[in-house]
Amino acid sequence: MTSPFLAEILEQPEALRRSVNHYPAGHDGLNKLAQTIQTGRQDRVILTGMGSSLYSCYPLWLSLNTQTALPATMWDASELIHFAPNILTPQTVLIAVSQSGESVELRELIRLANRPGISIAITNGTDNSLARWADLTLDTHAGDEAAVSTKTYLTTLAVLHLLGTQLSGQRVENAKDNLNRVAADLSDFLTDWESKLEAMANFLGTCESLAYMGRGPSLASVMTGALITEESSKVFCMGLSAGQFRHGPLELARPGLKAVMFAGSGPVSLLNRRLAQEIGSYGGKCLLITPAGAEASPNLFELTIPKAVPGLLPILEIVPVQLLTIRLAQLRGFEPAAFDHATKVTRSE
Repeated sequence: MTSPFLAEILEQPEALRRSVNHYPAGHDGLNKLAQTIQTGRQDRVILTGMGSSLYSCYPLWLSLNTQTALPATMWDASELIHFAPNILTPQTVLIAVSQSGESVELRELIRLANRPGISIAITNGTDNSLARWADLTLDTHAGDEAAVSTKTYLTTLAVLHLLGTQLSGQRVENAKDNLNRVAADLSDFLTDWESKLEAMANFLGTCESLAYMGRGPSLASVMTGALITEESSKVFCMGLSAGQFRHGPLELARPGLKAVMFAGSGPVSLLNRRLAQEIGSYGGKCLLITPAGAEASPNLFELTIPKAVPGLLPILEIVPVQLLTIRLAQLRGFEPAAFDHATKVTRSE
């Protein structure tokens, strides 16, 4: 089985290495920004984007709010430009993420009268509208990508992790080492991608709908997993925190429900595993993507991924979902990752 989409999935370890190697840790602008944030000369950080570009910000949002004294918020760019443009002030640090730098909402953002005090663009390449507008642009070096987001998402996660490390005053070289280990582990993980894909697909079977759940940094995987499954496989998906699932949606747990749980790491992984087992006990099926294997239970299938520090788990978690979308599409009679109504770059609101 070969396709451009599959090729782009398999190219991701090399794209990650490229992204890490090109990150400009010594750039004067980045060093000055780190000092600015650590001294409190700005009053907020705003993270914005659309789709998987927005979701990739979630681990950085957590990091900034726990590792720095500067409050950070995440904004859907379409909501920001239409309902809250006045929050952009000279005291704002804006981090805008767009794989193309040309999505309609980001083009509208750069036309706003209110300009942030410091603007950072995260894009794949620098020859685009957002990159030209920003005070500082970080290139993800993902390379060409034609299908549903794979390389662009993973490399954005990597760049945002490095940026967060630098802004919080930690050693970037240590973060680079961690990312290179993740790239090596991901390469090993993909050596037998076919058997992993078949195991997941055989467990879930044909899906008309699918629920994605997780906590902490894994919420990036939850939301992106739901998005790319809808794009690639034309399966209706629900993505929400595992905690929120207990507040109502748990009533959906019965035969016919199919779910993907990202176990994550630390104490919350026990909570996530318990919920996955409970879904299985009610007759639903749950695929548990976990860096720590354990005993399976009825209606629960565990796929073990490599271990990593919590902030880097989303890079490893999303790859099984990328693979899974191929078979889910085929089972429903669709070409995987082919756009029927949307386009690679969204140019209309």
